[in-house]
Amino acid sequence: MRMKVFDLDTARETLVLIKPIVEEINLKRMELAETYERFQEEEDELEKMYLESHIKELNKLIDSLFRKIEALGGVIKGVDPILVDFLSYHKNRYIWLCWKEDEETIMYWHELNEGFAGRKPISLLEEENLW
Repeated sequence: MRMKVFDLDTARETLVLIKPIVEEINLKRMELAETYERFQEEEDELEKMYLESHIKELNKLIDSLFRKIEALGGVIKGVDPILVDFLSYHKNRYIWLCWKEDEETIMYWHELNEGFAGRKPISLLEEENLW
């Protein structure tokens, strides 16, 4: 499958759609943790079976939410915290525009072969009149 290539504006517009999905993932993760804790403490076998079923459902839902992000063109680079990269093109090479779940918008980028530690401010690209 061919990856979508974003400019900064399109990536930021897509992020507006992704952020509520990330919020839902985090809510479901909290519910999963609470349910798992209840499962560990539960002694009634019937209730344990129900909780085990609910844990499986929550895991499937969380997986489907991550797939929604990917369907929008985001590339999941981390899950705790959630990191999403968007493929972009700058000065005859591909780069990643990157976002971390606690950031308001896309403020960083890095080369394809660099990870989170190699992030640089978007302002460096803007100074070069990319966008």
